[in-house]
Amino acid sequence: MHRSEKYLAILIIVLFAGTLLAGCVFAPQAVVVPHIDVSTDNSAPINVTNTFLFESSKITISLPVDAAVCQAAKSTSTSVTVYGNVTDKVWITDSYMEMINDPAQEQMYTDLITQFRKIKNDMGLSSDEYLELMATYIQSLPYQSRPGEVAKFPVETVVDGTGNCADKSLLLAGLLSREGYKVAIFTFTPENHMALGVGSPDTLYKDTGYAYLESTNLSYVGIPPAELEGGIELTSEPMVVPVGNGTTEYTSGAETAYLNNTATVSNQKAISLETQDNALVPDLTAKQGQISEIQSRMNAMLGRGNIPGYNAEVSSQNSLVASYNAELAQYNRQVALDKSYANVYNYIISHVYDRKGTYAWVKANMPE
Repeated sequence: MHRSEKYLAILIIVLFAGTLLAGCVFAPQAVVVPHIDVSTDNSAPINVTNTFLFESSKITISLPVDAAVCQAAKSTSTSVTVYGNVTDKVWITDSYMEMINDPAQEQMYTDLITQFRKIKNDMGLSSDEYLELMATYIQSLPYQSRPGEVAKFPVETVVDGTGNCADKSLLLAGLLSREGYKVAIFTFTPENHMALGVGSPDTLYKDTGYAYLESTNLSYVGIPPAELEGGIELTSEPMVVPVGNGTTEYTSGAETAYLNNTATVSNQKAISLETQDNALVPDLTAKQGQISEIQSRMNAMLGRGNIPGYNAEVSSQNSLVASYNAELAQYNRQVALDKSYANVYNYIISHVYDRKGTYAWVKANMPE
């Protein structure tokens, strides 16, 4: 289940900066966005380490973060001052871009990307897997809800090792855009949620032109959450804010769509089969009792030497045993099939960090 919170609580200050000229008012339009102002600091770097699962490996990311940059970011107000008649799309875009791309954070991005590129080369990752690697890193950071609070600069999220939907989305957008991916921020104002969009030839989200990418927890690319925390559904059209000029697209959307659909179908079939299995149990139990009763009577007859009576029961017993065995075989087949579907469903939802391996496993293990 995904969480919901204030997606980016930016304080906007609207000022009418006007000059009276010959009876007219001149109102310039401008947006003043937050900026990290770093002062000299001799503090030791902050060492940050995160470990997470990706594909068949356990990945560890370690980097030193400039303490002065982190402290300056934490001390920076993220309020936005707007002069004149500026649209929401403009000032929100400007503020997002500044928070993601503030120059003081570039060394942090460089250090992170250096490690990601090494992992990519060592593991021989494709472009899609490389995007999934960075997404999994962000999704694996513990979620922290802060309703009503302002979003953090990406450097703060890295150091804190936690974040809400806005914090994690801004950081992931910064990483993906610097590695040339086509990426955008999705803001869902009514639902107070933020996520990402990534360029893709398929599995596009609504009319955005991007595939959906959740940042709050482990999720397949292209698969939006069924609901947010509290049962909230994403029904609004998101504001789409492109980040960077990347052109690389995610091309494994057909596989993630297959996995999502297969998980749904497998779960439904497992539930249906379990219901059918449970329905057979009373009849199987009753037949077991009947067979035991007949067998007891036959044993008694045999003990008294009543061979004709014993022989008269043989046909009934054999018929009942044959019916019981056939029903038991059906029950066992259904239980096995139920288990197979349940295994597929559980594997898909528990191996979200390994789209490539999960797709191969499901193809090999999905019941016909």
